[in-house]
Amino acid sequence: MSTLITGGGSQTGIALAKLLRASGHPVLFASRSGRVPDGFESVKLDWSDPSTYEEAFKAPGHEVKYVYLQFGGIYDPLPAAKSLIELAVKRGVKRFVLMSASGESTEKGPNSFGTGAVHTYLDAQGLDYVALRPTWFIENFLNLYGKVIKEHNVIETSIPTGRIPFIGVDDIAQTAFDAIVNVEKLPNREPILVGADLLSHPEVAEALTKSLGRTIKHVTITKEELTNRYLAFGLPELYAKHLAMVCEKAENGAEEEHLNDPRTIVGKVGTREWIEKHKEAFAAL
Repeated sequence: MSTLITGGGSQTGIALAKLLRASGHPVLFASRSGRVPDGFESVKLDWSDPSTYEEAFKAPGHEVKYVYLQFGGIYDPLPAAKSLIELAVKRGVKRFVLMSASGESTEKGPNSFGTGAVHTYLDAQGLDYVALRPTWFIENFLNLYGKVIKEHNVIETSIPTGRIPFIGVDDIAQTAFDAIVNVEKLPNREPILVGADLLSHPEVAEALTKSLGRTIKHVTITKEELTNRYLAFGLPELYAKHLAMVCEKAENGAEEEHLNDPRTIVGKVGTREWIEKHKEAFAAL
């Protein structure tokens, strides 16, 4: 029984695929671009083109029984998600594993949106699902901030004091793997995933300073400045404002509060450990 991994070669998708293959479980990637890891089979799937959805269930040698849903930067994924989920159910899919997020808006219910609306839909349909709700990725210090850290030795955020239990991709992938292979191992079907450390951004800068042997500073920008940067990246205005609001809530302790939620699973990897392991990637330019 194969697992269909949507979103192509994403961080968690690749890590999950490797875990599944190592345990003898077939994997099929679904990607718009066709960029998937070497050695894995793939089919074309474009969220903006429902006519491509059927191909995921026609791949020779694959009987898709699990679907790993991830939507990248799509602000309103529900219309596309509903179409694929309805088709997948007709094709005999057993379980959906949704990559969601830890924020308030992703709680299932009438006020949810984004991936939270997909979570709500899966629940309302009575489907077998696991909704993964990770907090902020540790890897983003390299993927999002890495260039500025390497060139200017700074981290710029609007979160000067809020502490966050940053989560590593490998820990997320392990929970996704359990959701497919060992679902009984999970304490609940809507796990909030946090890392082993609880750090503010200035504390992350201190950890980088210690590991890299050069001073890394945290610089605070305003919510308005952050929103304008998102707009400059080409994000829709509502999405840009939403992301800035998420940062504002993190500054006010929203991510730290997850440590008191009984649904929370604490990962094995901490931010300081991750930085030390990847310090060569932050070498100054």
